[in-house]
Amino acid sequence: MTDALTRRLDALLDRDVLRRRILELCGIPSPQGHEREAGEYVERWMASEGFRPRRVAAVPERFHVVGSIGGHAPAAATSRDLLIASHLDTEGGLDPADARWCVPPGAPPEEPVAERDGVFTGAAVANDRGPMACFLTAASLIRQANIRLAGCLHLAACPGEIGPDPVDGRAGVAQSGKDVGAAYLLANGGMAPDFMIAAEGTDFAVTAQGAGYAIFRLSLHGEQIFTPLFDTALPLEGHPNPIYRLGDAIARLHAWAPRFERDHRFETAWGTTIPKVQIGAVRGGLPYALGGGTGVCALYVEVGLSAVDRVQDVRREMEAVLEGIGPHALDCVAYRQGAVADEGAVSPLLGAIATASRAVRGAEPEVADPVYASMWRDHNVYNRAGIPAVTFGPRRWRPTLDDFVTATLLYARTAIEVCGVAASEVQ
Repeated sequence: MTDALTRRLDALLDRDVLRRRILELCGIPSPQGHEREAGEYVERWMASEGFRPRRVAAVPERFHVVGSIGGHAPAAATSRDLLIASHLDTEGGLDPADARWCVPPGAPPEEPVAERDGVFTGAAVANDRGPMACFLTAASLIRQANIRLAGCLHLAACPGEIGPDPVDGRAGVAQSGKDVGAAYLLANGGMAPDFMIAAEGTDFAVTAQGAGYAIFRLSLHGEQIFTPLFDTALPLEGHPNPIYRLGDAIARLHAWAPRFERDHRFETAWGTTIPKVQIGAVRGGLPYALGGGTGVCALYVEVGLSAVDRVQDVRREMEAVLEGIGPHALDCVAYRQGAVADEGAVSPLLGAIATASRAVRGAEPEVADPVYASMWRDHNVYNRAGIPAVTFGPRRWRPTLDDFVTATLLYARTAIEVCGVAASEVQ
């Protein structure tokens, strides 16, 4: 391939259409669990482009939309199949009854989806339907250019990447995120791609690894004491009301977190994972029935997991930190493993991205900032299954139309490099 191909694709790219598609797609409300309308938009878009869309769904109202182009020489030596995927769900959308316990009063509202002077705002644009519009447009450019891909380019718009997790009675499909997302698509999507790209903002850099996480519930146990019989002079250490012992538990976890981050740092040639620890929630007692205090309270702790961390070992490490804290139970209530691509197996995909980057941006791709290798993204699912995968995309914060144009050309060139071109198209 030559720079002439990039110019050919660029000439076919209608920037006004790309702008309109981004604003339309990202302007559809699509909080976790309510992705249907955005999925239907993508389905119509794929159908209009001849991508033969189909639904893959754990439940009817939460479906993946999958389309494909290419596959004109599947037996050719250079033929490879590539899946590019983004997620439909966006941040926000909490029920007001829940939001009041995590969003402080007076917090600014989410930025609206908008474009001004070429700069886009809105959570859905960055996370993650802006990149989705780019790879759908990239497939359209390949089709318009009459490039017959030897292998298949699969395109997927997926629900359930953000979460949340079904914890403490909040169960069911509506509460489940990742179980109906990429993992379901991999198992039931009817594809066996050679490579996968999670199209999300990485500031045009690349990483072939990602972090998982475990949510631990630390339950402190004590006894209920009728308030008129309560001894207010009891020391905090060993206090029968476990709420009074939360300070010690928090102090221990807070002191441990930097050590965990340092000791569990995981570096490869294509990424650095820095797993973090944060206490995210606290529960205990019944505010409408306080007369007897409480005999139970709990902290909920999110712990990042690199590709090589074992959740069992992390739990034991936490138990050592909490030794002597008094009666308690430590339970892992949600768990997603991090992953990393095999270095040799992912090399052809990284090479294709490098070729595309040189042609489109005139530069080699850089290794993504550790933050992009320290969070959950759907390429984890594919790397865990032995399908080499990376996350790669445009500017994450305040992307511009030029950023999205560049990303579109990068996805198109990468797909052509990976999938190969049928013999009749080779010049």
